[in-house]
Amino acid sequence: MESVEDRVARLEQQVAALQRYLGVDLSSGERPRFPPEFYQALRRGKTIQAIAIYRKETGATLRDAKNAVEEIQRRAGSGL
Repeated sequence: MESVEDRVARLEQQVAALQRYLGVDLSSGERPRFPPEFYQALRRGKTIQAIAIYRKETGATLRDAKNAVEEIQRRAGSGL
């Protein structure tokens, strides 16, 4: 039978993997900056939709939103 410590360690690894997959860092204790739809769009390869959500949430220009989303994609790599 798995010990509580082993189970907690495994669950922490799973949470970390989910954070990488979603492209969020919750270690600071802050809420994710963008709604789940933003991360879903990124995972589905819907870059234009992600840019639109980014603009709505931040008020960024199209150019700045495009650059930011591309940077998020680059940093996340295949982790999205």
